[in-house]
Amino acid sequence: MLPFKHPFPNRNSKYFLKCNFLAVVNDGIAPPQRILFPPEKIRMDWQQPLSVGVGLQNMGNTCYLNATLQCLTYTPPLANYMLSLEHSKSCQEKGFCMMCTLEAHINQALHLSKKAHFRYGRQEDAHEFLSFTVEALQKACLNGSTTLDTSSQATTLINQIFGGYLRSQGTCQKSSCPLNWSGSTFLFIQTVTSVTEALEQLVKPEQLDGENSYKCSKCENMVPASKRYTIHRSSKVLIITLKRFSAFTGGKINKDVKYPEYLDLRAYMSQSMGEPLIYSLYAVLVHSGSTCNEGHYICFIKAGNGFWYRMNDAIVERSDTETVLNQQAYLLFISDGVRVSCCSEKDSHCRETIVCVLVCSLG
Repeated sequence: MLPFKHPFPNRNSKYFLKCNFLAVVNDGIAPPQRILFPPEKIRMDWQQPLSVGVGLQNMGNTCYLNATLQCLTYTPPLANYMLSLEHSKSCQEKGFCMMCTLEAHINQALHLSKKAHFRYGRQEDAHEFLSFTVEALQKACLNGSTTLDTSSQATTLINQIFGGYLRSQGTCQKSSCPLNWSGSTFLFIQTVTSVTEALEQLVKPEQLDGENSYKCSKCENMVPASKRYTIHRSSKVLIITLKRFSAFTGGKINKDVKYPEYLDLRAYMSQSMGEPLIYSLYAVLVHSGSTCNEGHYICFIKAGNGFWYRMNDAIVERSDTETVLNQQAYLLFISDGVRVSCCSEKDSHCRETIVCVLVCSLG
C-alpha cells in the first residue's frame, strides 16, 4: 500500500482555495469570479461508517433508475453532503428541487430498513438518466442564476464533484496553428480489450488529411492537421462510459472489457508528467440484454464499511472484488481520494486504510 501524501496540509486555508481555483492559470481556463461552494467542505471519504442501505423496488421497468440512483447514493462526497441535510435547511425553491429530492432519497436509502419505492415508468438508458440527473442537480445548485460567469458556475458542489475538462488539441501542419475540437467522455471499445487500452486510444494523436482535412481559421485553408484528446482537468469523481450501444440501431456490443480496481490517470492528462493520479473503483453499473431498449440493469457498489454489494433492485447481496472486476460494465465510477473502513474478507475486524496517494482537486 502506497503511503498517503496530502498535497494541501491545511485544507481550511486560503491557500487551498487558491490552489483549487486561482493558481491554475496556465491551462487556459479562466478563474472564477465567485466560489459558490467552499471546496474544503467536500469530504471524499465516508464521514459516517455506514453499512449498506436498502434495495429499491422495481415498479415496472425502473431497474435503470434504481441502479443509477444506487451508484449516486454510494458516491462518498455526494452522500456526505446529502446526509448532513445542509441543502434542505437552506433551500428556498418553492417548486421541484432535484437536490432536495436526492437528499431525501439518500437519507431514506441509507437509514431505513424498508424498501424505497418509485412510480411506474418505462425502460430507459441508465447513462442518459444519469446525465439528466447530474444536470438537474447542477441547475438546482445554481438556483436559477444566469448571470454568473462559466468558471463561477463550475464551483458548485455538483460540478466540483463530477465536473472536469477534456482537452481537444490540434495542430495545423502547415502553420502550426492551434485548433479546437469538442470533446467526449465516452470510451470506444470495439477494438480494445481493456479500459486502459481504450484510454490510450483516446489520447493517441490522429492525423487528418485528404477529405478529412481541417479548415484552419488562421490559414483559411483546408490543411492537414493532427488532433489529440487529453483529460485537461479531471473530476473528483470520474464516470467512465463504455460505448456499448449504437446511436443509430440501439444494438449492443457484448464483450468483456477489463478494468482495474485502481487506475492511474496521469498518462492521459494534458500534463502527463508528475506524481500519479490514482483513482479507485467504487461502483459498477451493468446492463444485460441485446439492445438499449430492453434488458436489465444492476450495479455493484462499495459501501461505507468497505464491502462490495450487488444491488439488483430490491435484492441486496454481499459480493467481492473478484466478482466486481469480472462484469461486462457499462458505467464505471471511480474516485480520486476515498478513505474507507476496509473490512478483511478473512477476519471480522476492520482496519482503516488509505486507498490513494493524492487528493487532487482538479475538477
